[in-house]
Amino acid sequence: MGTKLKYSTTFHPQMDGQTKVTNRTLGTLLRALVKPNGKAWHLLLLHVEFTYTWAPNKTTRVSLCKVIYGVDPLSPLDLMLKVIDE
Repeated sequence: MGTKLKYSTTFHPQMDGQTKVTNRTLGTLLRALVKPNGKAWHLLLLHVEFTYTWAPNKTTRVSLCKVIYGVDPLSPLDLMLKVIDE
Protein backbone atom coordinates (compact mmCIF):
# COMPACT_ATOMS: atom_id res chain seq x y z
CA MET A 1 0.00 0.00 0.00
CA GLY A 2 3.04 2.27 0.06
CA THR A 3 2.85 3.23 3.73
CA LYS A 4 5.82 4.20 5.88
CA LEU A 5 6.11 3.74 9.62
CA LYS A 6 7.14 6.93 11.43
CA TYR A 7 7.79 6.89 15.14
CA SER A 8 6.59 9.76 17.26
CA THR A 9 8.96 11.07 19.91
CA THR A 10 8.13 12.84 23.13
CA PHE A 11 7.70 16.62 22.99
CA HIS A 12 7.54 16.82 19.19
CA PRO A 13 3.99 18.06 18.48
CA GLN A 14 4.51 18.09 14.71
CA MET A 15 4.44 14.26 14.79
CA ASP A 16 1.47 14.09 17.14
CA GLY A 17 -1.31 15.31 14.83
CA GLN A 18 -2.78 11.90 13.97
CA THR A 19 -2.77 10.87 17.63
CA LYS A 20 -4.75 13.99 18.52
CA VAL A 21 -7.28 13.33 15.76
CA THR A 22 -7.69 9.70 16.81
CA ASN A 23 -8.09 10.58 20.50
CA ARG A 24 -10.64 13.29 19.65
CA THR A 25 -12.65 10.85 17.50
CA LEU A 26 -12.58 8.14 20.16
CA GLY A 27 -13.57 10.68 22.82
CA THR A 28 -16.53 11.86 20.72
CA LEU A 29 -17.73 8.28 20.14
CA LEU A 30 -17.37 7.45 23.82
CA ARG A 31 -19.22 10.59 24.95
CA ALA A 32 -22.10 9.82 22.58
CA LEU A 33 -22.49 6.32 24.02
CA VAL A 34 -21.91 7.25 27.66
CA LYS A 35 -24.58 9.95 27.99
CA PRO A 36 -27.31 7.60 29.26
CA ASN A 37 -25.00 5.83 31.71
CA GLY A 38 -21.97 7.96 32.62
CA LYS A 39 -20.42 5.60 35.14
CA ALA A 40 -20.12 2.61 32.83
CA TRP A 41 -17.84 4.16 30.20
CA HIS A 42 -15.19 1.47 30.67
CA LEU A 43 -17.72 -1.15 29.54
CA LEU A 44 -18.14 0.66 26.22
CA LEU A 45 -14.45 0.92 25.27
CA LEU A 46 -14.46 -2.31 23.25
CA HIS A 47 -17.54 -1.17 21.32
CA VAL A 48 -15.92 2.19 20.55
CA GLU A 49 -12.69 0.52 19.44
CA PHE A 50 -14.57 -1.89 17.16
CA THR A 51 -16.60 0.95 15.67
CA TYR A 52 -13.49 3.04 15.03
CA THR A 53 -11.51 0.23 13.38
CA TRP A 54 -14.52 -1.04 11.40
CA ALA A 55 -15.62 2.30 9.93
CA PRO A 56 -14.14 3.30 6.57
CA ASN A 57 -11.74 6.24 6.60
CA LYS A 58 -13.20 9.38 5.04
CA THR A 59 -10.21 9.92 2.76
CA THR A 60 -9.16 6.39 1.80
CA ARG A 61 -12.63 4.79 2.06
CA VAL A 62 -10.92 1.77 3.64
CA SER A 63 -11.34 0.62 7.23
CA LEU A 64 -8.41 0.28 9.60
CA CYS A 65 -9.16 -3.47 9.89
CA LYS A 66 -8.91 -3.83 6.13
CA VAL A 67 -5.54 -2.04 6.12
CA ILE A 68 -4.10 -4.08 8.99
CA TYR A 69 -5.65 -7.53 8.43
CA GLY A 70 -6.69 -7.41 4.79
CA VAL A 71 -10.38 -8.08 5.51
CA ASP A 72 -13.26 -6.21 7.07
CA PRO A 73 -14.66 -7.84 10.21
CA LEU A 74 -18.21 -9.11 10.24
CA SER A 75 -20.63 -6.81 12.00
CA PRO A 76 -23.40 -8.15 14.25
CA LEU A 77 -25.83 -7.42 11.39
CA ASP A 78 -23.72 -9.49 8.98
CA LEU A 79 -23.76 -12.39 11.43
CA MET A 80 -27.54 -12.14 11.85
CA LEU A 81 -28.07 -12.14 8.07
CA LYS A 82 -25.77 -15.13 7.72
CA VAL A 83 -27.86 -17.10 10.22
CA ILE A 84 -31.09 -16.13 8.43
CA ASP A 85 -29.71 -17.24 5.03
CA GLU A 86 -28.78 -20.68 6.37
